[in-house]
Amino acid sequence: MIEPYSIVGLSPRTFTIEKREDALENVKRICRFMDTACMVGAWEGFPVRLVVIPEMAIQGLIANTPGNRAVEKKFATEIPGPETEELGRKAKEINAYIAAELYMVRDDDFPDHYYNVGFIVSPKGEVVYKRYKATQDAYEGGMLGNSNPHDVWDEWVEKKGKGDVMEAIYPVARLEIGNIGICICHEGVYPEMVRGLAMNGAEIIIRPTLIEPHVMNGMWELQNRAHAMFNQVYVVAPNLGPQIQPDGSVIDLFGGQSMIVNHRGTIVAKQSGWTSGDSFVNTTIDMESLRKLRTANGLYNQFKDLRTEQYAAIYSRPIYPKNQYLKEAPQEGWLARESQTRGRAIEELVKRGVLTLPDGNSH
Repeated sequence: MIEPYSIVGLSPRTFTIEKREDALENVKRICRFMDTACMVGAWEGFPVRLVVIPEMAIQGLIANTPGNRAVEKKFATEIPGPETEELGRKAKEINAYIAAELYMVRDDDFPDHYYNVGFIVSPKGEVVYKRYKATQDAYEGGMLGNSNPHDVWDEWVEKKGKGDVMEAIYPVARLEIGNIGICICHEGVYPEMVRGLAMNGAEIIIRPTLIEPHVMNGMWELQNRAHAMFNQVYVVAPNLGPQIQPDGSVIDLFGGQSMIVNHRGTIVAKQSGWTSGDSFVNTTIDMESLRKLRTANGLYNQFKDLRTEQYAAIYSRPIYPKNQYLKEAPQEGWLARESQTRGRAIEELVKRGVLTLPDGNSH
């Protein structure tokens, strides 16, 4: 039986690293604030068992020339590595799982490719879960140096999932505190990513970070609430705090609004907006009650009603091409090639009648 416990989502200030080693200093700084957040998080009487750190909190937003392989190699990191070891020490100390993210992560199975990876460290200090970001916007590869599993699809599914797409793309950590999946940043723009994790058993979805203007215009909240309701999961969505510049000035690219949403789509904890310092959200959850509700034969348990054959037809015709970078990792010119790829996809969708051009326009 899982006793009720507290979840803490951190929204720390962001310091962009200037050299690889700076990331470890950021982790140490975040861990110091974690002590305060966990102390307050336990005030309702239940121990903190899960702490979530947003995407890019450890490295910041590294400036890169699209496809600059030298810069990518300079900042590339590993899991496990110094950052996860430091988080492991803190996880042991507070007896909690810590979820976080690193990008430009090396992978032995795919040399010269770097990935955006969400991970969980256990209270024993071990990395017990990794998930590679599998849907991204048009700029992540070129600006941040991240490859995508879909770009090496055939090999990825074989090596990471042993032929099982669900395990290769939607792995779920089955832990003593519940089943957890991570959906990173822009992945949450698409309904399929969280549904895939939920269909692989996830009960808690960690959805870290979204950049402006999608926070101020309400998309961030709408997406998080919809994911929670449609999949009957808790969504823990911490966003980045203010970005501290080298000269001490402060900019806000992400807008805060960290939140935790329950399985009915109701926000149960929310930071209202941008602050000048580190902040956090927390709430207490009861996993046993959630499991009772999710397995009840009632109106709002949608999983039992899924008529999968009629949904599969929606995706029977490919749109975005797989295996784009199977022979070579993204190089300079990545953004231009991606623009062309997405342009061709729009043209194909117009031909299929999925999209309709406005009057007087040709594509």
